Amino acid sequence: MSEEATLYEVQGHTALITLNRPKSLNSMSLDLVEGVIEKLNAAENDENVRIVVITGAGRAFCAGGDLGALDGLKTTDERRRFIVKVGTIVKRIHDLTKPVIAMVNGVAAGAGFNLAIACDLCYAADNVKFIQSFVNVGLSPDCGGFYFLAKTVGLAKAKELMFTARPVSAQEAEKLNLVNAVYAPEELRDKVLEIADKIGATAPLAISMTKKAVNDYSASLDETLTFESLASSSLLGTEDFREGVKAFSEKRAPKFIGK
Repeated sequence: MSEEATLYEVQGHTALITLNRPKSLNSMSLDLVEGVIEKLNAAENDENVRIVVITGAGRAFCAGGDLGALDGLKTTDERRRFIVKVGTIVKRIHDLTKPVIAMVNGVAAGAGFNLAIACDLCYAADNVKFIQSFVNVGLSPDCGGFYFLAKTVGLAKAKELMFTARPVSAQEAEKLNLVNAVYAPEELRDKVLEIADKIGATAPLAISMTKKAVNDYSASLDETLTFESLASSSLLGTEDFREGVKAFSEKRAPKFIGK
């Protein structure tokens, strides 16, 4: 019986999704893609989960598409269905009401690079390489790369990384704002889970509203102000707001319940 391509565990308020095809550097097969989508849905539907962390098993985060599986897609319709399903992962991450962190423990190439930067936050080990490797195998980017990379680094730099497929170190990725912080490999897990715990202790409804507003990057000022008025007026009526005010006056940590 083959091992599951994605693993799922909950620690406190954090759901940890692990890409689990280490022999193929966690490349994206159909079962891995469907597994990630399934686990993201499970995290969304679990009221106890407030934040999601995605990482890879073994020495890679994700090496991109499984080239053998891709080569086995014989019709244009089959190929399109697979790429659409890959895109569903980043759409689900974007639309999830809970923050998603990429914990990049090893190489992030092709779709793996784009999966990492589609997450709300991204932390990497200091020996990691990011590679927009698509042109090396005669492909153009997928997994939301055209959208997320240019938004993060600008058009000219995005074109450079896509056209040249040159490796980007974790340190350069941090300078380009692709990565929030870089840690020693042996520290990465503890540091990321510590950050996840910190976010998980905040007010879930407020975090969800904030993620939605920030992700709507193209909204006009008027649209943004309208959203702010609706969001804040809604949050001002929650139990979490009342708990936050009470905790502040009592000089203690608040205990938010997401209501």
